[in-house]
Amino acid sequence: MMKRAALVDILIVIGVCAAYVLLEALHVPKRWSFLAMGFALLAYAGYLARRRTDSWHALGFRTDNLRTGLLPTVAITLAGGAGLIGFGLLHGRTSWGPSALVLLTLYPAWALAQQLAFQGVLHRRLMVLVRPGILQVLITATAFASVHFGNQVLMALTFAAGIVWSVLYRRWPNLWLLAGSHSVLAALAYPLVLAYAPLARF
Repeated sequence: MMKRAALVDILIVIGVCAAYVLLEALHVPKRWSFLAMGFALLAYAGYLARRRTDSWHALGFRTDNLRTGLLPTVAITLAGGAGLIGFGLLHGRTSWGPSALVLLTLYPAWALAQQLAFQGVLHRRLMVLVRPGILQVLITATAFASVHFGNQVLMALTFAAGIVWSVLYRRWPNLWLLAGSHSVLAALAYPLVLAYAPLARF
């Protein structure tokens, strides 16, 4: 039963990713593709809650490993942030204005939803069905990168970040820490590397 549930969850998450890639390939406006993704994730979260396959603690909504996972997560986030800032300086992109602050304020909820879908659900289910571990990490990172389809730089960044967050999740499964890291790096990457404000597209 556990393996069948894991397979269902993997197919759902990958199906949502494929649907997003299709919407992007058809040049559907971001506001509609993101709205569709949001509704899909909410519906899926409701399905998981009703099914009660996992506790919130098991998914990664926990505080018992905050202390042990905080230092490595902060260290990696600082290293990634330094790289993004260095790239921005090298290319003359030093503006980190009000839009980035708004993004940093609003992004954590979206980052948490993504980390739940890709780490709490997809990665954990892959641990049940797929061997070896490196393949679990690569599939998770690839799926995460796919929902940033349309921008090759962003896909490369999210693939690399997906690998790092997957490794962190395997050692310290804590979605709060990953969402924080995700939010900080996104608020730096969009203005300094990608040179656009994602909120403007809505």
